Amino acid sequence: MISSRPTNHADRGCCLQSRWARLSILLTVAAGLAPRGAFAFSSDDEVEVRLKTLLTSYTTKAGDPFECVVLRPWIANSLIEIPQGATVHGHVGSVTSVGLGVRHESARMDLVFDDFVTPDGRSFPLHAKLTSVDNAREQVKSGSVRGVIAANQPTNELYFGVWRSPSVALVERSMIGLTGLSHQIYSALPLGPAGEGGLAGGLLVLRLALFRFPEPEIQYKPGVDMRLRVNPALQQGVQETPEAVSPAPEGVSEWLRKEPFGVDRRDNRPVADMVNIAFLGSRQQLENAFVAAGWAPADPPTRKTKRQAYYAFNAMRAYAAAPVSALFYKGMLPELVFEKSLNTVTKRHHIRVWYAGVVDGHELWLGAATHDTGGTFNPHYFRFTHKIDPNVDDERDKIVTDLRFAGCAEPEMRVDRPTAASNGLDRSSVTDGAAMVLPLADCEPSDVPSVAIPKPGNRFSRLVRRIILEARNHVERENLYYWTFQAVKRAHDHVVQSANQAEKSIN
Repeated sequence: MISSRPTNHADRGCCLQSRWARLSILLTVAAGLAPRGAFAFSSDDEVEVRLKTLLTSYTTKAGDPFECVVLRPWIANSLIEIPQGATVHGHVGSVTSVGLGVRHESARMDLVFDDFVTPDGRSFPLHAKLTSVDNAREQVKSGSVRGVIAANQPTNELYFGVWRSPSVALVERSMIGLTGLSHQIYSALPLGPAGEGGLAGGLLVLRLALFRFPEPEIQYKPGVDMRLRVNPALQQGVQETPEAVSPAPEGVSEWLRKEPFGVDRRDNRPVADMVNIAFLGSRQQLENAFVAAGWAPADPPTRKTKRQAYYAFNAMRAYAAAPVSALFYKGMLPELVFEKSLNTVTKRHHIRVWYAGVVDGHELWLGAATHDTGGTFNPHYFRFTHKIDPNVDDERDKIVTDLRFAGCAEPEMRVDRPTAASNGLDRSSVTDGAAMVLPLADCEPSDVPSVAIPKPGNRFSRLVRRIILEARNHVERENLYYWTFQAVKRAHDHVVQSANQAEKSIN
């Protein structure tokens, strides 16, 4: 019964005042923010595609067909094999839905890619496997999309507590949620049986209202970008000569080489961001181009937007216009900020843009583009920050791809800057130092029809699913044994990864 008060003996191991419990919470939050499934854009064997079909783990069936479109040509041996605009056909190999959470805690979807058809109608078999879904909270393993464990939220330990002594009462308390912080409130107030029941019910309702439960099913609308690893030994295609990247106008090139490229924080601490792309055109052309390419203007950082970002993080969902941190170029904040995300606030493409004036007869805008691949805890400043993909050139190329694919830019031009490559900005950055110059074209934001994703079940079944999944998670993961194992496993993986990197550098 909800009105029954847990005994002190049963909850002794669940009290959040334990140093071990607080350490476990910190580890849990850090692990929840850690980047998962990050990938590199620059792999020569990968092709970037955009989904054209709605895929969900609770309505899509095994064998259902789907389509994608190729965003960037795939080149092998200096020849285009898979051209931009080619249509990729595939089918769903298998699907696992969470349902009520009794059998499965997470969803799964296997995607099989069959062939591609070029814009002029030629068809070729496609030998490729899914490697990543851009900015997705889900992971991709062996070509299979693995859904999140929705109950494994960073706030769960704060609410439920962490146990260290197994007991039958674990299941009851995890169903009610009267451990952790809520238990401290519940046990601190001397109430009678009726008051205890009302308080317990009130705490449960408050938790359900304040802490939204993430959707555990996989939900991908048309427009989701994916990366496929192509087997170069088997893949055949059109074998066309790619267009060469031309140099930028001499006046613009000379100006960009002389101007600083570094971006700073307010206190001048180094950052991975750098000016790595420039746009030729008007402000209206620039705004239209990014909106047409599926990017959104970022909200200003206020208490309200920061609160929205927190709610999005806690619910494992997207906040398409989440604010960005304040960075400065030559002492100035950016005039425009654009970003592109999917279904999590911890991963996003984003670019800060400054107006540089008229250069060589062109309106020139400077952009610093980076990719947030996850979150990390900074113990020095005791706060959570986004983790940046160190290969900043990949984000530069992503913007070129998106704007050109949307028909809002002319072919890109390149400006080599040897000093930007040799000096670097901080130790984590990897760059060739070049800046891409993108002439903008007139385009209007495209009217993409909104595709509604149906919710699984009804409110009652989703509530039952939440209770079941939270109870399972509390018993299986919210304990010192689980996090000790995770710490050892992560340490082992780090040692193995370091050894492999050292071996590669020697070879």
